[in-house]
Amino acid sequence: MFTLHGRKALITGGGSGIGAATARQFSRAGASVFLVGRGEDKLRRVQEEIVSAGGSADVLALDLYAVEAAEQAVSSAAGSMNGIDILVNNAGLYHPRSVLELELADWQAHFALNVRAPYLLCKAAHPWLEAAEDAVVVNVLSNLAHRPVPGAAAYCASKAALLSLGQSLALEWAEHGIRVVSVSPGIVQTPIHRGADLKGAATMHPLGRVGTADEVASAILFLASKESSWTTGSDFSVDGGLHLV
Repeated sequence: MFTLHGRKALITGGGSGIGAATARQFSRAGASVFLVGRGEDKLRRVQEEIVSAGGSADVLALDLYAVEAAEQAVSSAAGSMNGIDILVNNAGLYHPRSVLELELADWQAHFALNVRAPYLLCKAAHPWLEAAEDAVVVNVLSNLAHRPVPGAAAYCASKAALLSLGQSLALEWAEHGIRVVSVSPGIVQTPIHRGADLKGAATMHPLGRVGTADEVASAILFLASKESSWTTGSDFSVDGGLHLV
């Protein structure tokens, strides 16, 4: 099992889905976690689960759409854990619309949460990451960052932009000892896909099923661990082979 003993992780979108699964796995691996999201009740439930299992977790409910939210999240997390050495940018927006149906506000909202928020979080966290040993940023992307589909232009474009941002940071921050990597899930059983035809979606994946949040979280755990210490700028497909078809 990969270990994160003594590590301090800030995870956005930590109240459900991939973010919550990552928080649980990080905690079991020995990390302290600080969870950020909009729903305080969801965050508290994850926190209580982690603490009852003997882990360390704190939470902050705030809306990352706000420009000032990133600084607040980083300041609160660093204060709670006495530092940050792992940042997981998981919070995201998926609101499918065709280009002609898409309102400017929807386009801006996707880029605000899927690109601007990670950019601001990375900048705010940089001093803490630079001071840490084997610091890492993990961006949660999507298979659609690589292969767009009709009806999701804002989501596809924003996730592609986050991929490029992460690779730029990997180059710029390598000399600071900070790794920047990403995961690109296929269709996963999470709230973002609530109401979707998951049985139909399963047939799209060569392995014949959709994924689970824990399967993506396991990849994030590896990327955050010292076992991947020579990995930066890479994107890992965790998608049941969907990127091959």
